[in-house]
Amino acid sequence: MTDHQLTMLKIKSDLMDLWTKDTALQSYEQWFKALKPKLNHHFNIAQADFFIYANNSFVALKGHKSVSKREQALVFDALKTGKAFSHDSLISRVRETGFSYADDFLLFRNLKSEPLGLLVLKSTNKWNAFATSPFLHELEKAVSDLIEIVKKMVFLIKEEKSSKRLFGVTELFNSTMQSNVILDGVVSAISKNFPSSEVGLLLSHDQKGVTNNYKLIDYMNERPSAMNAFVSGETTKEVMPELSCRLINAPIRGRQGIYGVLQIKAPIDLVFSSTQKKFISMVVNTAGSALEKAILHDQSHRVIEDLQLVNETSKKLNSNMHFGEMTAFLKQQLLKAFRPAEIAFVFNNEQDGYDLSQLSSDFFRTESGKNYIEFSSKYLRSGKEALFDANFSRTMNESIGYESIIAIPIVNQEVLTGFVVLLHMDQYFFSFDSFKLMQSLIGHSSLALANSVLRDQLQELVDKDHLTKLYTRSYVDKIIEKSIVDDEMGVFVLVDVDDFKKINDTYGHVTGDDVLKQIATIILAEVSGRGVAGRWGGEEIAIFLPLTEFQEGALFAERLVKLIPAATEPSITVSIGMHNWTTKRQSTYKELFQHTDKALYIAKNNGKNQVVIHEETSYTFS
Repeated sequence: MTDHQLTMLKIKSDLMDLWTKDTALQSYEQWFKALKPKLNHHFNIAQADFFIYANNSFVALKGHKSVSKREQALVFDALKTGKAFSHDSLISRVRETGFSYADDFLLFRNLKSEPLGLLVLKSTNKWNAFATSPFLHELEKAVSDLIEIVKKMVFLIKEEKSSKRLFGVTELFNSTMQSNVILDGVVSAISKNFPSSEVGLLLSHDQKGVTNNYKLIDYMNERPSAMNAFVSGETTKEVMPELSCRLINAPIRGRQGIYGVLQIKAPIDLVFSSTQKKFISMVVNTAGSALEKAILHDQSHRVIEDLQLVNETSKKLNSNMHFGEMTAFLKQQLLKAFRPAEIAFVFNNEQDGYDLSQLSSDFFRTESGKNYIEFSSKYLRSGKEALFDANFSRTMNESIGYESIIAIPIVNQEVLTGFVVLLHMDQYFFSFDSFKLMQSLIGHSSLALANSVLRDQLQELVDKDHLTKLYTRSYVDKIIEKSIVDDEMGVFVLVDVDDFKKINDTYGHVTGDDVLKQIATIILAEVSGRGVAGRWGGEEIAIFLPLTEFQEGALFAERLVKLIPAATEPSITVSIGMHNWTTKRQSTYKELFQHTDKALYIAKNNGKNQVVIHEETSYTFS
């Protein structure tokens, strides 16, 4: 038996020993780590690396310095079956990729002559002698058989791991109706299977609010490969040399739609095996079905909540509420349902302008806020049905504070009477479903708001004098009677125009009416925010100041006596009677009126153009 034949027998024995050691067959790296000492033992080979053949490429196993620098397996051009190549050309390519020590190699093939792997090495005398012997081919075949076994074992192990992970993911998906749990499960599963890759999700804008950890698809600026995957529902691939990576876009789709795209940014040299591709496909398909069920589940609950919201709002708005109460309730509902950062109620006026409701956010009283109102008003007055913009800075072609805007018109008998505006700083904060729900809410509210305005206008006609716009006596009576019961103090004032008959006789009744309107305007300005004023009959006016102390009421009355002659044309004086009450000195409404009327009588008989205050002893200010 020759030395080479003996060496071959020993090598076969060593290879057989490797076959029986499971630990050596868990991966290609473990296998080659176990094989290298045998090469050193039999041939004194100290430097060697192994390339596994996959996807028409030879991929270097980890461990070599050139591979570790790139942190991934190194790929170079494949040697296809039957393609002629020279020893020197192959060694040259190997050296160019960082394996500068290599000067010889062994190419391993299966029974179909398809490449299995490539061993590159630094030759030695013992190796050179063996390589020229007839036993080299036998060595190639023996190692090829072992590679086949290792390949099958590695495949089965990967399949087992992949199946376990897939089972775990599927079990998770089927045990929850929470979209964020499903999406987190997708990223976790892919990240564990591809630890060297960056994994992320692009979600459709319908999934806004599902989670804050993932990006929403930017339809205008997204990479074409990602948009193609989202639109077509097919996985796309893209090599990105500028980022030294390759991009895999796998759509997450259900039967009714595509809900996002799973993105895997892998090293540019990484080639996905068929098993890995299958794993990605099964994860996203399973996730798509689970996500669709979760979304439909959420939508069904949301539809019920939306219907309840519309029903509750409609019922409340049709309960004969005053306009202010109605607007306040509507604001409460909109804040609860849509969570805007700012809200405005805008109503058109007779001067082709608009009035801003006091219930609107303070922001809309700033210059920036007025710009949003002006834009919305112009947009809706042009005949548009509604304004819905999720990227408003692009529309305005400038950087602005609030990106998401909804403006819904308030229409009565096809006439635009006003509109409601919602704002938020985030782009795409309001979903299309929210927009449609708000349209429905405002649509149901428009008629109720219009009816409320009409009711308030009719009530105003009943409660106010048509000439002076002061409240009627009956209205002031109710206010006073209620205040005497509820409040701690108050002041009652009666104003009578001096010599009013002389004004009518001298200037005519038209001028007389105008003088009454002038006096009413002065009094309304003075009592604004402090009390109410009503026409008591003829040229007599009553003023009631709730929660007002005696001294404050006296100063108020004295101010009117001085202000009215200076502000009327023709100038006219007034006489005033005043009385107050407190909880310590209670008074009925009848007593309050009688004492005040008595004080007025004294003022008229004492020379007019003065204030008389009824006390135990009457006080006169002239």
